[in-house]
Amino acid sequence: MQVFNVFPTTIYVGEMSKHDQYKKNFYDVYHKFDYEEDDVNNSVSENVGNPLIHHEDCLEDLFSEIISHISKYTSDVLKYKNIFDYIITKTWLSRTRSDEKSIPWHIHACAHISFVYYLNTPPKSHKIKFMNPHHKNSLWLGNKEGKYDHLKMIEEHNEVNAETFFIHPPEGHVVLFPSTLQHSTEAIEGFIGERLAIVGDVTCVLKREYLQFSTGFINPEYWKIYQG
Repeated sequence: MQVFNVFPTTIYVGEMSKHDQYKKNFYDVYHKFDYEEDDVNNSVSENVGNPLIHHEDCLEDLFSEIISHISKYTSDVLKYKNIFDYIITKTWLSRTRSDEKSIPWHIHACAHISFVYYLNTPPKSHKIKFMNPHHKNSLWLGNKEGKYDHLKMIEEHNEVNAETFFIHPPEGHVVLFPSTLQHSTEAIEGFIGERLAIVGDVTCVLKREYLQFSTGFINPEYWKIYQG
């Protein structure tokens, strides 16, 4: 027989070369992006904080290196042509100080690529989870559920039948993934401290010389913006 595993979803994890310096630089300006937590806005600062971390001059090298990872992700891994410039459109904090708080399933609908840069990850930090966007091998959705082992349908969990995938990215690494990929976080019992990450959205635009494509965004140099 032949087996073809098709339509993968690719997540990229890369190490940041100057993490210690980047971390220090961020903590110097952390006070600008701190936010008050409440029942709704507890794990992210996107809606209550200042989502423009990428405009800090002292973090220019940090975000430039993230963009270099994104360029590798699109060109070397996903095998797109080298025809894109990359625009960071929004950045905010993902922060957890409790093993009871997690981020629910969601997507970033307004971007092409999203990133999470892990600035501080104490032991037992929350894991990041991704939802299988296809589910075609899940002959019955939720077929791994069941309180008792003898009521679970799956004999062996693997990449073929998985409905979700999770990783524990180490501190100093950046995770890249398609923005429309469903993702969440999951708490681990016994977590103590502060898990802190910078999250951001990136839009891919065509380089200035590419105007012939009928899909994709032409370079913003040619945009003309009107006030509504």
